[in-house]
Order: sequence, then C-alpha cells, then structure tokens
Amino acid sequence: MSEKLVTIVVLPLARAHILKMRLEEKGIKCELEDVHLIEGAATSTVRVKILENDLNEAFKEVDLLLGLKAAKQKKASKPGQILVPIDFSAVSEKAVEMAFNIAEHLKAKLVIMHSYISPVRFSIPYGDIYPYDTTLLKQTEDAEEEANQQFKNFLTPLVTSIGSDTWEKVDPEYIVKPGYAEEDILAFASEQPTRLIVIGRGGDKSWPGTVGSVTADVMYNAPVPVLVVPENMDMKPVEDFKEVLYATNFDEKDFTALDKLMSIVKSYDVRVVCAHVGLPDEYGWDIARLEGMKDILHKKYENKEFECKLIMGNNVLETLERTIKNDPVDILALTTHKRGMISRLFNPSLARKMVFHSEIPLLVFHA
Repeated sequence: MSEKLVTIVVLPLARAHILKMRLEEKGIKCELEDVHLIEGAATSTVRVKILENDLNEAFKEVDLLLGLKAAKQKKASKPGQILVPIDFSAVSEKAVEMAFNIAEHLKAKLVIMHSYISPVRFSIPYGDIYPYDTTLLKQTEDAEEEANQQFKNFLTPLVTSIGSDTWEKVDPEYIVKPGYAEEDILAFASEQPTRLIVIGRGGDKSWPGTVGSVTADVMYNAPVPVLVVPENMDMKPVEDFKEVLYATNFDEKDFTALDKLMSIVKSYDVRVVCAHVGLPDEYGWDIARLEGMKDILHKKYENKEFECKLIMGNNVLETLERTIKNDPVDILALTTHKRGMISRLFNPSLARKMVFHSEIPLLVFHA
C-alpha cells in the first residue's frame, strides 16, 4: 500500500518554504499545496504535507520553526508583529477587529493563529514508530479540513466588512496547526518577533478548556504584553478610546511597563491616567510618590497628556471596578508578577482577578 501525504500545518508561503527546507535537510519528503483561507487575499497560504511515516520527526521541526515549549523559551528580538489567537467565537471576532486596528496604526504585521486537536498529533509520542492507521489518518484529514473551513468562515465576513485593500495593509499571515492553544501561543510569542498578543476572554463553550483558562494562562506567562478583550465588551473603534487607566503600586517596573504602553498608544489621541488605590493613613506618602511619577512622565513624554491620581479604597479590585464604572475608562492596564504555585493558588494576582471581572479591555505587562 502506497504511503499517503498528510497535512501537518497550514502556513504563510514564506514560513512554509523555510519549513520545507528544514524538513528536506532531514531527508523528509515535503510538498506544498495552496489553500484559500481568504478568497482574493494577496497573501499566499499553503498546506505543508509529508508522508505519514515522517510525522514524528516533522512535528519536531514545526515546533522548532514556530516556537519551542514554554519551558524552553528564548527572547525574541526586534518585536513587531501583533499575534491574535482565535477559536472562532464571537469574542475572537472582537479581538481580531481590535488587533487589526492596532496593527494598522503601528504599521505592524498581523498574525492570526488557530490551534486544533489532531488525532495523530496527540496519539503518538516522539521516538515511537508510527503504525499505519487509515481510521486515524481520516480523522486527521477531517480535523484539518474542518479547521480550515471554520477559519475561512470566520475571517471572510470580517475582511469583507473592513475591505480587502485595507485588510492587506497589515500584511496578514494565517497559521492553522494541530496543537494546544496555550502552548502554541506562548511558544510562538517567545520564538517569533511579537510586540503584542490580543486575545479574547471567554471562548467557544464547545471547545474544552478555552473558557477563561487559555486566556489566563497566556496572560500570566506570555513574554510580551497581552491585551485581553472581554466577551461582554461594547465594541467601538479604538480611535474613539479616550482614557487608559494604569493601576500602579509604585513598583520599580512601572516605568518599563509605561514605556511599552506608550509605544502602543502613541498614535492614538488617548489620555493616560496612573492611579493608585490607597488608604487614608498612607495618603501623604502616596500623593508624594504620585507627584514624582507625574513629573518624570511629563518630562519623558512632553506631547502626551498624563494624570496621576490617588483613589481611596480598602479593596483594590472593588475600587478599580467602581472607578471603571464611574469614569470614562476604555482600557485598564497593569503589571503582573510571577509567583510560586502555592501563592498563585491561594492569593491570585490582581491581573488574573481582573480578567474575569472587567468589561473593558485589560492590558497586562509582566515584571
């Protein structure tokens, strides 16, 4: 019985040629086949197909090209592109719209990625001999075809509403691959030059593990800033955003985070407010530190409007929620810190809490 060609990943043409070269260096026969994820798109997208007996070795090369496991991350250089993971849900649509707007303003590349569960990808460990299984291969083909069709059905209306010519300005790339969403997102952001991840909070209830968990894992572990778009957000153009609230606790990393924040909002007419939730007995010290922060920011960013203010409250989460409700805040930004597993379980970070409470976008930086 002749061996069958199996799709291992769908990639932009340039990345596919790199993978093909790597596979052929390993003695793995590889073919590229056009796939039209978006009709009329100027960017070419192709299936990468290999013989079934080469699946194990081929998957290793895919991991090397698109990113290693989170435990083997390395820092990417020259960050530039905006990564949007999608699961075809309504909140993913909001995330893509917002990511497109940001990419257009920053003149950055937009990368849209979807990971799907493949029977072959997760039924054979590396190093084992792959047995011929027509049923398994048929399931794999069906999973890949369904993912591609869902991708096309999801993006086509968005591209149509934005306009094909306008859409092509962000030099879009489409990646559809077998994998686990959180692992693939983190690995890609670590290996590839990524400026920002835009991800929806919520997800398709029929896709196990996406409701909140993927978003929270990416937000907590990503090596780059993460913009979390809530499911219940009232959509409006990013150009209409008026205020970004940065919640500060006077951490030494605040100015690093604010530099990254300014690089994202620099082309928008938006006011940046640095706010600290404090207690009455700390009022004097807090005011002094806020004034110092304000002076530094005004000197560094002369042409940007800043405000630094103290918000009185005993509970940081409730106080921020009340402020967001009463003030015209469009984005809440803050810095999160990595902690040990025990403290993460019993004392979750403010950012992780805000992911499940806020109804406006949450922009998370990492200390």
